[in-house]
Amino acid sequence: MDQGIAALLGATVGVLGTVAAAAISGWSSRQQLRAQAGIDHAQWRRQARRDAYSAFLAPAHETGNALKQAARALIGEVDAAEADRRLQAAHDNLTAVQAAWAALAVEGPETVEQLAHGVKTALHSMQTTLLAWRDSADRAADHNVKFVERHAVEVSRVSERISAFTAGARAALDETAPALNIQGR
Repeated sequence: MDQGIAALLGATVGVLGTVAAAAISGWSSRQQLRAQAGIDHAQWRRQARRDAYSAFLAPAHETGNALKQAARALIGEVDAAEADRRLQAAHDNLTAVQAAWAALAVEGPETVEQLAHGVKTALHSMQTTLLAWRDSADRAADHNVKFVERHAVEVSRVSERISAFTAGARAALDETAPALNIQGR
């Protein structure tokens, strides 16, 4: 083989090798960018959900606490003014719960939204019971017992539903947690 042809073949092989290496490097870079974009999106999505869950949970707890305090004002020596203040605070917090639930319904997933709806419904039921208790014309002790018992059941129900929501929210966040790359690739 002539030296010119050998040089030409060597140069051709060198160019083809360089082009192949560049193509493989470009493909690898695109794959890494796609993977990183997926991880970034998952982190963003998880943060949005976490914010929505927290924005729901805080006023739900505040509503429950305000309703419990309103019930205390209705037991024994009725402090109607204090009960009304607490019921108004609960109403305001329940409005915040409703708004947070709407945002949470968008963020999802559906299982967490349904758990949040259960919390919202239980809080509303608790509020309705206390309003009926406050407005009750019959203030006899045995009549109050009925409201106290009903309120105790609703306090328990709210607590259970908030716990279920919290567990469901944690599970949903764990499902959307970006996978950590242990090997450092």
